[in-house]
Amino acid sequence: MKKTMFSLLNYLFLLSILYTFYGALRSCLLDSSNIGDKIWNVMLILVFICSITLCSKTIRSHILKKIARCIDIFKKNRTIITQLLFCLTLVLQVIILYYIHVPIGWDVDAIHASVTELVKNSPDSIASIYLSKNPNNTLFFFLMYFISQIGTVFHQSLGYSWLYWQLINTIFMDIGFIFIFLAAKNLFNKNIAYLSFYLAFIPLALSPWLLVVYTDTIMLLVVSLIFWVYSLVEKNQTKTLIAILGILIAICYLLKPSSIVFLIAFIMIKLLVLLTTPGKIKIKKCGLIILLFCLPFTGTIKLFHMYEDHQKLIIINKDQAKPWQHFVMMGLTGSGGFSEKDTQAIISIPTKKEKINYANTKIIERLKNYGFAGYTKFLMKKHFNNTSRGDFGWGIDGGPQIYLQSTNPIQTFLRDTYYQQGEKVKTVRFFMHFMWIITLIGLLLVTKKQYNDDEYDTLLAIFKLTILGAFLYLLLFEGGRSRYLIQYLPTIYILSANGFFLHFQQTKATTLNM
Repeated sequence: MKKTMFSLLNYLFLLSILYTFYGALRSCLLDSSNIGDKIWNVMLILVFICSITLCSKTIRSHILKKIARCIDIFKKNRTIITQLLFCLTLVLQVIILYYIHVPIGWDVDAIHASVTELVKNSPDSIASIYLSKNPNNTLFFFLMYFISQIGTVFHQSLGYSWLYWQLINTIFMDIGFIFIFLAAKNLFNKNIAYLSFYLAFIPLALSPWLLVVYTDTIMLLVVSLIFWVYSLVEKNQTKTLIAILGILIAICYLLKPSSIVFLIAFIMIKLLVLLTTPGKIKIKKCGLIILLFCLPFTGTIKLFHMYEDHQKLIIINKDQAKPWQHFVMMGLTGSGGFSEKDTQAIISIPTKKEKINYANTKIIERLKNYGFAGYTKFLMKKHFNNTSRGDFGWGIDGGPQIYLQSTNPIQTFLRDTYYQQGEKVKTVRFFMHFMWIITLIGLLLVTKKQYNDDEYDTLLAIFKLTILGAFLYLLLFEGGRSRYLIQYLPTIYILSANGFFLHFQQTKATTLNM
């Protein structure tokens, strides 16, 4: 039964990724109008080189030898090369942010204003008004408030500056890359760890997402940290590590509830393995592990809500909170993403119960209007919207970046490269999308693995089900743009790295047998 279920999961995953891959190839980022002249020039040069390589056996052999030699040098020195690249990137990140730091709109600006213009314990403060409507961002607000206070220790205005916030965001992302490497190394092996690291690092380390201080980017750190702690739990199931894992997943849930899809996937796969594996189930051991995890998990959530109720920084009106049904309702209209009309309608309703009733009525009404065929077509289109952009929807939310004109040519160039209204940002978008297509190829390759009924298969199944669960969540709730994929990227990159590793391993074995 286990083999059948794992095979079914693999087929569903394959179909899902094939459809996602098809959407990525149809993306507007690959439209000729969105590809800059420099990209066309590079592509023409590459086509020319490939043509010569294919025509001449001697040239092809020479180039392949050179490539093989470069790969061999990298393999032998990959640790020092990776460390040097990481350090160089850190320097570049600071330089880039120095020149392009700028206010970012939407929820990012709301959180920044909530912290920097805080009027303590006032129902009319920006923080109280915003967090009453969006309680899901409360922990993130407290986190950024704490980080801002640390900044003010060094300088009165430092903690509130956009440069400081965006540097902190960059540090979070960089630490996330490190934990992706460490988690993949412990869960799988060092080769997969390096592949995972580079799949994450290359498209994101110098991307415009350095500017976006929000729960999307911070989840790169939180989720990869959880995977690393989980990898330690797998090696030695100490009580302390299991408790720490419970606390971290609770924090993950409080920061972004949708990010704990992996926990549901883990429970489902582990239950399947437990029920289908011959032998006596160790009820006492399982019960102890569940208890050690659940008590810190529920305790952390409970403690935070107690703190929330008794703190004196903000006043939260729970009747103003958008219920989860609101996000399902928004996910059923337009592109499946944010709806200003729905949001204003929900905000105008005075009580929580009335908000829920209104949203439920709208959900039923919209589903009836679609019908089965219409809803299926809508979901197929929505999945494209959710996954088809490898830049993860940079600039889709909020307006263009507002800044003072500069006479500095470096600053002008970088602004034009990174700001959403910049002309050169097309190149950044194209490069990120190219890396997204490569990542999807890795996900396709992982489906070729033969079933061996071992711990490796179980881990891959958890990762596959997590990604399917993420896709399903974004179809059912607010989606409409690929920004929401960022929280799932540690899972995606690590699984994609497995696909490439297995493919290279199989290719090497085939070559040796020839």
